[in-house]
Amino acid sequence: MASQQREIERTASKALVKLYPYQVRWILDEGRFKLIVKGRQTGLSFGTSLRHVRRRIKTRGDTIWISASDRQSRESIEYCKTHAKAVGEAFDFAEIAFPGTDDKAQQITFLHNGARIIGLPANPDTVRGYHGDVVLDEFGFHRDAKKIYKAAIAIASRGYQLEVISTPNEQAGKFWEIAKAAGVPADGGSERTHWTKGVWSVHWLDIYTAVKEGCPIDVEVMRQACYDDDTWQQEYCCVFLADAQNYIPMELIIAAESQMASLDARPEDLAGRELYLGMDIGRKKDRTVIWIDEKLGDVMITRAVETLERTPFAKQFEQAAAWMPYVRRGCIDSTGIGAQIGEDLERKFGAAKVEKVEFNIANKETMAGLAKRKLEDRQARIPESPSIRRAINAVKRYTSPTGHFRFDADRTEAGHADEFWAFALCLSAAEGGSSPALASIDTDTSLNRARNGVDEDLVAAGARRERGDYMMGARNRDRRVW
Repeated sequence: MASQQREIERTASKALVKLYPYQVRWILDEGRFKLIVKGRQTGLSFGTSLRHVRRRIKTRGDTIWISASDRQSRESIEYCKTHAKAVGEAFDFAEIAFPGTDDKAQQITFLHNGARIIGLPANPDTVRGYHGDVVLDEFGFHRDAKKIYKAAIAIASRGYQLEVISTPNEQAGKFWEIAKAAGVPADGGSERTHWTKGVWSVHWLDIYTAVKEGCPIDVEVMRQACYDDDTWQQEYCCVFLADAQNYIPMELIIAAESQMASLDARPEDLAGRELYLGMDIGRKKDRTVIWIDEKLGDVMITRAVETLERTPFAKQFEQAAAWMPYVRRGCIDSTGIGAQIGEDLERKFGAAKVEKVEFNIANKETMAGLAKRKLEDRQARIPESPSIRRAINAVKRYTSPTGHFRFDADRTEAGHADEFWAFALCLSAAEGGSSPALASIDTDTSLNRARNGVDEDLVAAGARRERGDYMMGARNRDRRVW
């Protein structure tokens, strides 16, 4: 064991990284079923990648690394490549697309024995068919977690290892079910760092344990940066928060996250598409959020989310006005301080294109219900974003003594569910979006044809373009030998 630890530390030192005791404990644990509940930014993905590079260099076979998103899958494989290069191990790298989806596998193959580490985003359909050791990374945030776990158990059934790694994500879902059965406390109060229960070898790593064992995290700085206590407790203290009042469960939000969605498209990039706008307005306490969706068939795909913090109203008007020529309809929060911006936009672009929405109880109930229905029906694609995830999940439904519902969210320094209400306003704009686009752009004749009615050819072209964006990737294969 001591010689193994020295070897691991030598490998890490070649990558100019020092391993902490909790990383070494995790790497040296040869249990068949391993579980770790861990805080953010503690280096577990780095340590796990080192473990599997060592394992695959020594033993022919495969490691199937399943991440919560494509971005995380790529990052994990980059760690593996870093370790392999550090020890001078030659490997082949390939990116392989799955036809008909926007999923891609990141694969490295060690040349001396053919062993592979295959990085996959969480999708039960693409996971099936592999055999080998399985890593479920940030499993608490996987879409279709139950189906993923069923596929992972099938992969690992022939004597392979299964590692389940994640930060908590409320008292719901498959990760919570596994953690609870393995003796992990919901309140984050574990005094143990490693124990065994049933088939599971369980590791515990909150921020205080990580700092105690050498991880250079400033606890007070991170606590202040979290803004609200729920984020701090869940992300760093490993508390599984109760989700009883949250109107839209986290699993539903994660299921809607898609690589097809984006945060930063510009108006001119989206000319000719069927766009809708929602704008939740704030000034001092809350942020202003402008949300842009494209409608393709019956699916709403997010194209841009602009966040304006402590921004003068004149600038907020300019930002919204820049989008209005490109959208078919926009719903603007016209409650209180938002009233003037709504009036100015309506005056400039017309009541057919701009709808002023007052945030009263009835309207908020209608918008919240629409947003939840779109998510439940898989008719919304949103970007992968922790702030958006938190904002949508933050909305709670309260029941009054008379039986009426009220929808609201706790106000924190991070906002007041601003992204959620901008999202809901955008969906509302599309529900009533019968007005034609009045684009003031003369360079594209197809847009001119669309001015007096909906150009169906234009919408169909947008759908074809969307399919082409990810189908083209299925024909691309990037190969490198180190």
